[in-house]
Amino acid sequence: MPPKKTASENGKKDKKDKKKKEPEPEPEPPLQDSLMSVVEKDLDLIKDLNEDFFARANKIIQMLMERGRTFEASKIKQYTDIIFKLHRKYVEEVKENEELKPQVAQADAKLRIALELTANSEEAMQHLKKALSDAWYESDAALTREQDIQEKFQEVLVKCENFENKETKQDENAEFGHLSKYKNIILRERDRINGEVIDLEKRLQLQRYYSESLEYIIHNHVDSINKMGTRVRVMDAEKQSLDTKVRTLINNLEDQKDINNKTLLKLDSTLRELNETHSKLAKKTAEYDRLKLVAEKLKNDNSLHLKQLAKYEDDIVVLHKEQKETEELIRSLRLEDKVKCNTITQLNNKYKKSVQDHSAVSSKLYKINRINNGLNEDIVRYKNQTNSLEKDLLNSAQKFDELRRLKDNIQRERDNLRSDIVKLNNQIADLRHSIMMQSNTIDSLHLDINKLNVKLDEAKINIAKAEKERDEMAQEVETLHEKIEYYQDQIQLKTDQVTDLSEKLQQKQFQLINMKKQLETVHSEKMILQRSLETCTQERDNFRLLQTKTTHQITQLTNEISANQNKINSLNLRIERLNNDKKELQSELKNTENVLASVRKDLKEMKSKNENLLKTISDDELKFMKISQDLDETRKEKNLIGLQMVRRNDEIVLLKEKLSITQTALDQGRKIYMETVGTTTNERLCLCSGQTQYNQRIEDIRLLKLEITNLQTERECLSRALKSTANMREEIIRLQRSLNQERVRVRSLTEDAKTPTGVHRWRILKGQDPNKFELLAKVQMLQRRTLKQEIEKTNLQRQLEESHKVSETLKRIVENMPTTKVKQKLVETQRINKRQLKKLKALNAELAIDEIELKARECIIEEFKATLKLTKEQLCGAGDVSTVNTSRPEINDYTSQENYIDCVFSASGDSQKSKANQKDLKDNETNEKPIDK
Repeated sequence: MPPKKTASENGKKDKKDKKKKEPEPEPEPPLQDSLMSVVEKDLDLIKDLNEDFFARANKIIQMLMERGRTFEASKIKQYTDIIFKLHRKYVEEVKENEELKPQVAQADAKLRIALELTANSEEAMQHLKKALSDAWYESDAALTREQDIQEKFQEVLVKCENFENKETKQDENAEFGHLSKYKNIILRERDRINGEVIDLEKRLQLQRYYSESLEYIIHNHVDSINKMGTRVRVMDAEKQSLDTKVRTLINNLEDQKDINNKTLLKLDSTLRELNETHSKLAKKTAEYDRLKLVAEKLKNDNSLHLKQLAKYEDDIVVLHKEQKETEELIRSLRLEDKVKCNTITQLNNKYKKSVQDHSAVSSKLYKINRINNGLNEDIVRYKNQTNSLEKDLLNSAQKFDELRRLKDNIQRERDNLRSDIVKLNNQIADLRHSIMMQSNTIDSLHLDINKLNVKLDEAKINIAKAEKERDEMAQEVETLHEKIEYYQDQIQLKTDQVTDLSEKLQQKQFQLINMKKQLETVHSEKMILQRSLETCTQERDNFRLLQTKTTHQITQLTNEISANQNKINSLNLRIERLNNDKKELQSELKNTENVLASVRKDLKEMKSKNENLLKTISDDELKFMKISQDLDETRKEKNLIGLQMVRRNDEIVLLKEKLSITQTALDQGRKIYMETVGTTTNERLCLCSGQTQYNQRIEDIRLLKLEITNLQTERECLSRALKSTANMREEIIRLQRSLNQERVRVRSLTEDAKTPTGVHRWRILKGQDPNKFELLAKVQMLQRRTLKQEIEKTNLQRQLEESHKVSETLKRIVENMPTTKVKQKLVETQRINKRQLKKLKALNAELAIDEIELKARECIIEEFKATLKLTKEQLCGAGDVSTVNTSRPEINDYTSQENYIDCVFSASGDSQKSKANQKDLKDNETNEKPIDK
């Protein structure tokens, strides 16, 4: 039989499909060698980040571009560019540091030499001080000797006066007179005094030689001091160069801080992107879970279908049993089978296609494949045997078509799921790659920050060393100042003694002038001594000049030391400022992180609020759509009712022509009735309904006026709020300007304090030192002034801190203040809501009007129906009865028109009154019907 061949061919094709393997996906480029961090690898930023690294990165980018992954390629390109720039700057800074290292070492060596020279100069100063003290001691000894000699001269003069009194008595010894007895004694004393004078001359020569040697030593020391001054100047120049280098390094550090801040901002942006990607990942994972659930549902459906197939197999077994019974009938139906063979072949072709689709599905689901293949073979065998049964084949074909449709749907859903899974896997890989790259960048930044912290620690250690050296120098300077004050006090005492001695010498000179005639020899010796004294005084003056010069040099050195201390203090202040700036930056970073967290929370809240608003807007739109649909339906019904009303109007015209004959009789009866009765109850009802409607319209007008006043008050409040925000902005601008002015003033004052103008610094001052009392007064004045300045400085610092706090609070208030965009959005939403409310009110009014019209028309239709029934009954009635009853329907017609007016007004007023009127109308009709009968 031909169908068997087809089954075998299908089986072979299934086997071939099993043997065929799916093409393996191309391997992705190795973007990461490992998941190790930069810290674990211990990267060398100079050696490891070579040209090979960047070449590999470029190759990876090219590979990604060739694969069509442009987003990843662009991100990697951005990160490689950033890494290249940072690497280049890092290499340049390393080279500059290596170039500056020998210069720093030279500067350290020069500082050491300067400190040694200062120590040597201190030793020389001590030696000079010792020499000066020895000279003063010798001068004191000479003065004491002079006093002794003068006392002896006085004794000699007394003796000489005694000799003059005895000159007249002596004749033999004219030379000695009455002192001839004491001749030997006088000669001995003279010889002794001559010997003492010779000794004094020798001592004076020795003192002159010693003074010359001292002058030579002082000259050498002056030369050494000049050399030291030149060296100090050179050191100052080198120090200035070092200061400039330090400033450049500080600027570089600030630039690096700026770069780090920028990188931190970039990292914040990347973290935001990561958060967004994480949110997207969460959404995708939720979708993936949902798709998994759908896949599980589909698997369950497949299992149900397999169970149905098992049931179908049981049915086929039953059919097989029935087939044996129907074989006898098959022989008779072979002729019919030939005719229907063509149709069966077509069905077989369709079935082959379905089997092929089924084999494609079974290649992925291995277990289901085996069962389906076995079932397909059994089904083919049984179908080949049951070709004769058309009805069963048709039923099975319909069922198989349904199964094929289900399989097609399953395949489509599976393909969609696969594509979604592939997309999600790609996105997950992209996100993992971006996360790893960002983690690498973060690790590198952490390394840079640690290096900078190490450098800062080294700088702090150096500063501590410098502070210790400064304290030691300050202690040494204090000791020197104390020694200088002590020596100055001694010098003042010596000068006082010298002045006293000079006065005594002048007195003695007057005495010696009176005694010149008597003692020329003594006078000559005295002149020699005076000359020696003059030489001593000259030497003393020279020593004083030298002392003034040394004091001037000492003052210059103290000024230089004070200037160096000021510089050191300025550097310490800079370091403290940098530390404060660092702390401020850290606090600002923490504040920015807190602000970011609050902003994120606000964004989440705003997103939730926006979602709720969007939901409400969508619900409102749906309601409006429903309302518009209802309106369209009501309009259509209104049009239909209008057409029906036109038709009814035509009928009414015809009826009016028929009833024109009876109208005359009704008019006559009406006139009589109106004269007798007056106003009817229906007219009263019409008036009452009109008043109620008028009162309702007045209430509507009052409510609208209240709404208008409320809206005006809201508008005024909003305008005031806008004006207040404008005033707040002006105040903020004014405060920022004042803040900037105060900052400029503080900067100018700090710069003046750091670098004062040295106009009167290198000028040689001529004059005498003031007294101690004046110096103490000046010191006290300066101390008071410094205290006042410190108090003012503390007050200014407090004011600055308060202004900073105020500015920070204002900034926070401004940041937390709603922007104009939010206000505009709120105003727009309010306007939209007001418009929608107005539209709703208008629609409600239109609906009320439509309902009124519908009810009025329903009343009209019911009345016309009643009139038609009455006319039909009148036409069917007898002639005699017609004459009697002609008056009653006319009265009913008149009442029906009045009832129509009542229905209109009552519907607009109250629905209950309309229902009551309708009930009354129905009762009237029911009451009138038996009368007509």
